[in-house]
Amino acid sequence: MRVVIAQILAQPSDEENELKRKLNLPLFRLDKIDKSIAPFFLRVDRNGLALHSTAEISPGELRVNFSSLRFRVNNALFKQNLLKAVGARRGRRPKILDATAGLGTDSFLLANAGCSVIAFEANPVVFALLEDGVMRYKQLGIKEEKIVSNLFLKNEDFLSTESVSNEIEVVYLDPMFPSKPKAAQAKKGMAYLQELVGKNNTDAKLFGLATDIARNRVVVKRAKKSPFMSMAKPTLSFKGGSCRFDVYLLNRATLPRIDS
Repeated sequence: MRVVIAQILAQPSDEENELKRKLNLPLFRLDKIDKSIAPFFLRVDRNGLALHSTAEISPGELRVNFSSLRFRVNNALFKQNLLKAVGARRGRRPKILDATAGLGTDSFLLANAGCSVIAFEANPVVFALLEDGVMRYKQLGIKEEKIVSNLFLKNEDFLSTESVSNEIEVVYLDPMFPSKPKAAQAKKGMAYLQELVGKNNTDAKLFGLATDIARNRVVVKRAKKSPFMSMAKPTLSFKGGSCRFDVYLLNRATLPRIDS
C-alpha cells in the first residue's frame, strides 16, 4: 500500500468513511501508522484534507490551499509567463484543457484570470486533495465561488479520455520535472507527487494527443534547461527563473522540427 487513511478517534468519522469509500483505501488508527504500514497517509481535520509522509524526516503535510496564491493572483497576473503562454489577455480568455493538473496551481491561476479550464488528474489521491482544495476555497465567499466556477475537475487519465470538447483552444501540459532540493511548499508538493505518482514516460503520447485536440496552441511547462517535450521546436518560449513555457502554435501546415 502506498497510502492509507488516518482514523483520529476510536470510531471513524463520516468524512473518514466517505474518503475510504471514494478511494477504496484502508483506515488505520493514527497512532498505529508508520512507514511499515505505508509511506503516506491522508488525514482529515478542520482545515480539510492533507497528505502526510511517514518518513522519519518529513517535510510536513501537503494540502491544496489556493488562498496561499493570493500574491501571484494580485501581482500583475496577465503579465506572468503562464498567462502570456496560453494567450490570455484582457478581452481574450481562451478555453483551456489542463491535461496534468496535479495540485491545480496553474489551473487555479488560469481560472482566476477568467479562463474556462477543464483540469484532468488521473491519480485518485492527488485528485482528492485537489477537489478538497477547490471545495474549501469555494466556501470562502461569493467572489471565490465565482472564480472556481471556471474550473471543471475530472478524475481521469487524459490519455484515456473519450469525451473532450471540440471547443478547446489550448491544451496545457505540465509533466513533472525534477526540482532542486531547496524546500518551499511548491517544491515539497513536487517531491510528494514524484514519490506518490512515480515517473511517467508518456510525454510523446501526451504531446501527440494535445496537438490533436487543441484548436490554437499547446503549451508545455518545462524546467528551464530541460529539452523540448517532443521533436518539434516550440514556436516561442517564455522563460522564467526556474521554468519556461514552450508554446506550439497549431495554425501552420507543419510544426518546425529540431533537425530542420
